[in-house]
Amino acid sequence: MIGSGGVFVIDSKQYRGRLQLDPSGRLWHGRYPLAPTLRAVSFGADQAALVLPDPGLAVVPVVAVHGAQVPWGKVVMDGVPVVPAWLLPSMFRQLPAVLVLQSHFAAGGGVGR
Repeated sequence: MIGSGGVFVIDSKQYRGRLQLDPSGRLWHGRYPLAPTLRAVSFGADQAALVLPDPGLAVVPVVAVHGAQVPWGKVVMDGVPVVPAWLLPSMFRQLPAVLVLQSHFAAGGGVGR
């Protein structure tokens, strides 16, 4: 997602029940660790950053959870926010503007340029 608050790669997950933190600080859904999901969305964000025209622009990975409770309503694991999906719109609205958005076509760009 690209918005005035930045660039985000969002991995949407449907889970039942609740997510839990173990004593070592790892996040789990039942008996399944979320570490592979966190690595995958981070990798996706890194790949997206490679194709953006501004090499200094950060691409933020996010895991949006449908159906399951997230500990404390939001947790950040390995730099990845894990949030209830219903919280995303308000979370993005609260971010300060870091991008000035303009139409690619209005800026003289076109398909394939």
